[in-house]
Amino acid sequence: MLREYCRGFVDWQGVLRRAEREGMAPLLRRQLLASGSLFPDTVRRSLNILYRRHQHQAKVRSELLLEILEICRRNQLTPIVIKGAALCHTLYPDPALRPMRDIDLLFQQDEVDRAQELLLAAGFSQSASPIPADHHHLPAIHKTVGELDLYVELHRGLYPHCPPYYPEVDFAYLLESSERFMLAGVEVLTFNHEEMLHYLFQHGFRAPLSYEPYRLIHAADIIGFVERHYHSLDWQHLQRHYPILVRALPLLHHISPWNFKRVPEPFLPQGERGKRREPLPFRGWPQRRFKELEGKERLAGVLSATFIPPLWWLKVYYGLGSWWGVVVARCILHPRQVFWWVHLYSHFVIVTPQQHSPGAESRLHSLRQFLLSSWNKALGVWRKLRSLS
Repeated sequence: MLREYCRGFVDWQGVLRRAEREGMAPLLRRQLLASGSLFPDTVRRSLNILYRRHQHQAKVRSELLLEILEICRRNQLTPIVIKGAALCHTLYPDPALRPMRDIDLLFQQDEVDRAQELLLAAGFSQSASPIPADHHHLPAIHKTVGELDLYVELHRGLYPHCPPYYPEVDFAYLLESSERFMLAGVEVLTFNHEEMLHYLFQHGFRAPLSYEPYRLIHAADIIGFVERHYHSLDWQHLQRHYPILVRALPLLHHISPWNFKRVPEPFLPQGERGKRREPLPFRGWPQRRFKELEGKERLAGVLSATFIPPLWWLKVYYGLGSWWGVVVARCILHPRQVFWWVHLYSHFVIVTPQQHSPGAESRLHSLRQFLLSSWNKALGVWRKLRSLS
């Protein structure tokens, strides 16, 4: 398939930019070379340069991870390595094939602040970006090694406290069921296969609407993980605990077709075979803010992108397996999420409510305050939307 795509293809510079942005440049190089595809020598040289850069970054990042783990070991702290920092050593044959922005470590809640203090004392610096006190990870810390500024996030949880309403995280269970891999002779803990697959899906494809859209490296993680571990995964456990994941996974076929030498053909439902849905992400508000949209798109386009997202994204995000599920998601689930963000972001007060009088009925007063506040928020959002028209 790759060889066929390369025949007559011309926008190689665009592909290079997109591949680097999506975290796919090293994988693109590997697959182009392995497939025997024909592509320009200038592109080959650019991909080689990018690969060597990622190779150096992966080496320095692994050394930094070992330094952190040693600090934790000396202080009886037990982190679990998650996301790319684990996958680059367990899923990919070469750590350089899995670029990442930072190292993510999950700690028990009563250990995470202590770990942050120890790393700051060891020469890390803390980001000045504000983080809510109940956020699922602490403010990012970073350390400069040579010319690289490497970031680390210490997690007390896995998910933010907002829609799409994530499952509870039991650290004791994750620790007890963890898998182990070796890194330079050091034993490292990461999630078991079922929990890893579930977290990759939640992090990559079910982020809050205000987060950035998925990157293709997240799809590569999941597709590669399923094809590697399909026959050892406990599918009954996944179906029982994570049905949204099980319903959504086959739809990644529309990003990159499943390899039926590694997964059985029935994994792709009959209704999806032969179809090619364009895997478009959600691009409405609040993922794109009003400042970004103002002067570029009209009101009708913003409302359409926000309330009528692409069918592929809707089915993956809400784990839909039937036409009735699509109807429920379009009419109830998705609008509910949008209005949750409206409630969070709206702060324009159009009418100032009167102070509560001592003799007022408390329930009636609370209801009036709620209705007035909701009306004010709706008017504030409407004014912003009108500015786009």
